[in-house]
Amino acid sequence: MLSTIWNQSRWARSAMIVAAVIAICMPISLAAAQMTTVLVQVNDAKTGKPIYQAHLTLRYRVRGGFMRRSKIISYTAKTDKNGKTQFPVVPMGTITLMVTAPDHNTFGKEFNIVKNKQLIKVELQKPHEVL
Repeated sequence: MLSTIWNQSRWARSAMIVAAVIAICMPISLAAAQMTTVLVQVNDAKTGKPIYQAHLTLRYRVRGGFMRRSKIISYTAKTDKNGKTQFPVVPMGTITLMVTAPDHNTFGKEFNIVKNKQLIKVELQKPHEVL
């Protein structure tokens, strides 16, 4: 009887240890990340007109688990004729967005993605004339 109880509790301890090791080794962001779509609208700051073919780079960090390095994931896209683009698989949390377009200053900023299909509006400035 005593040996049966000892074997059962030993098995339960082993199962708990294995479950704890799996939980520690799995990246936190993969275990709990909610994915969403990020919509981006790029316009000229002065005229308000959409900017066609603006180049966008969206980056975010995926934290590593136990004994794993974190990774930076990067996606690129270009705007359509309406100045719009979307990134369909982005985790909730902090992202960095960089936007470049001919005859405009470069734009870069961190955003906190907190809702599904979050819209980010970017207004690009023209560079100042050099005298």
